[in-house]
Amino acid sequence: MEKKLPDRIAELVDRVATLFDRIGFVWLFILLAVVTLAVVVWLNPPRLGLYLWWVSKLSGAAALGYGIDIAFFRGSNPRHMQDGIEKSMAQQRRSVLIGCALIAAGLIG
Repeated sequence: MEKKLPDRIAELVDRVATLFDRIGFVWLFILLAVVTLAVVVWLNPPRLGLYLWWVSKLSGAAALGYGIDIAFFRGSNPRHMQDGIEKSMAQQRRSVLIGCALIAAGLIG
């Protein structure tokens, strides 16, 4: 007997969720960004340069924030710490530095 459509959809959703559990959900956002870029280029091709400028600017700002954290706080990499308040504060410090760098880059024209 053939499966009904809701069962097939549920099975497909389960397979996709398992795939993203394995490879990570960040790839979903990358896929959405690429699809959005394709739609924007299809609708308005001159916007491609602007989109690439923003992506490169924000990527550079995130790398700069991460680099500042590594340079100024050498011995406190959250990855090498034991679970606890120190690791939590190091993760928060790193995310705040990267977030501030992203906001600063977003405010630059």
